[in-house]
Amino acid sequence: MAIQADGADLQFSEIQTEFGGSNPIGISEYYSGGDNVGANTGNIPASGEIQLSDFYGASNYVAISASGGSVSTSGDYKFHTFTSSGTWSITEASGAASNTVDYLVVAGGGAGGAASWGEGGGGGAGGMRSGTVTASTQNYGITVGGAASNSVGVGVTSNAGANGSGADGGSGSGGGIGGSGGSGISGHGNDGGNGGSSSSGGGGGKGAAGGAGSGPTGGDGGAGAAWSVNGTTYAGGGGGGTPNNNTSAGSGGSGGGGAGSKVNATAAGNGGANLGGGGGGGNDASHSVSPQVGSGGSGIVIVRFKFQN
Repeated sequence: MAIQADGADLQFSEIQTEFGGSNPIGISEYYSGGDNVGANTGNIPASGEIQLSDFYGASNYVAISASGGSVSTSGDYKFHTFTSSGTWSITEASGAASNTVDYLVVAGGGAGGAASWGEGGGGGAGGMRSGTVTASTQNYGITVGGAASNSVGVGVTSNAGANGSGADGGSGSGGGIGGSGGSGISGHGNDGGNGGSSSSGGGGGKGAAGGAGSGPTGGDGGAGAAWSVNGTTYAGGGGGGTPNNNTSAGSGGSGGGGAGSKVNATAAGNGGANLGGGGGGGNDASHSVSPQVGSGGSGIVIVRFKFQN
């Protein structure tokens, strides 16, 4: 809580309450950049004459200073967005509540499965994890996963989405004809849908499991989930393919999931780049549409912190 901005006479005890320090203590121990006060704090001098009035409006709030990624500002917050691997470097952190950061780590989505008649299962979405951590002055290695690859940020790993059909991963891929969907990892994503009698299941998404194939109709990809910090939806599962061009392939899940293929009619959709979407299930190279299977979308890492009070 900041010291009063102006008005009533300022008491030395108010300074001590805000910035700490044990008795006996004097005002000379409260220079900016000293043991009790962070550098560049308000109007407090770093040396020379110092007086009580220098502390009006001062606050023991030292924000993180950091570099790396693409930096943007929204209100009192900075976002460092990584769409490729790099380093997030913190050069200053207070060690207090002000060095709590929000993170989003999304892995690369899995590719859809291939099958001779277009019934490959949808790819599982890349694992999506979000939360808060307490950051410190150091360099954090950031890994942004490509298709079916893990992402790592601020010490948090999200597991890659599974390639089709029926494999396990951050989110599981959809099962092929008559096959079971793959398992997702708790906290990262969901299971893929089971294959139908003549179609495949959709890949799992962060927000929901993949849909099951039904007869010749491919299962839809599982829905992704929105990050509450920016409202963007990530990690949708890929739709299941179908061998029947008169029925529907599975739709891609919200958050970058690619649609499934209809053999000789509709190409499989790719997972959304930097959304971690799963690719749509498709057909093999003997059929006329291209791509035969949808590729998984790359992941993303975002860090947000408060830089001013």
